Amino acid sequence: MMNVTQRMECLSTAYVQAVAAQAGFQVSRPPVDDDSVDGQFMGRAGRRPRLDFQIKATAQQAFIGADRITFPLSLKNYEDLRADCVVPRILIVLAMPENEAEWLAQSEAELILRRCAYWRSLAGEPATGNTTSVTVHIPRDRLFTPESLTDMMRRVEAEEPLWP
Repeated sequence: MMNVTQRMECLSTAYVQAVAAQAGFQVSRPPVDDDSVDGQFMGRAGRRPRLDFQIKATAQQAFIGADRITFPLSLKNYEDLRADCVVPRILIVLAMPENEAEWLAQSEAELILRRCAYWRSLAGEPATGNTTSVTVHIPRDRLFTPESLTDMMRRVEAEEPLWP
């Protein structure tokens, strides 16, 4: 049986896959995550945009503030995600209920994966003197949805920044 962290990882991956499918984008996953990339969104139209992502999940409600999500990211992930790369990268954080029994509900009418995910680009963020982790802030209006993913892919194709 999987431990809690493994189940959270599987649910967060399913969430991202569902959003991408609804938006019409494919998701590719590397066989090994050694560069802080859990997957890549791929567009099949126009200039064939690509967007790499790192996905995290948390059930700790203390990280969820009134106007932003506060997430402790490992220094390695922070450095990899802020790097100047040909393919842009984003961090996706799935906020889950504390109670595991509330994570998922299913009936004949619907499948519900509770709470939501938020996204942020760390491109251009400064280096840090921290030695283990960096606290990343994500505004709560940065929901990871089919619409926001479509907009990000449009920006990637137009070579526009993802994050102001």
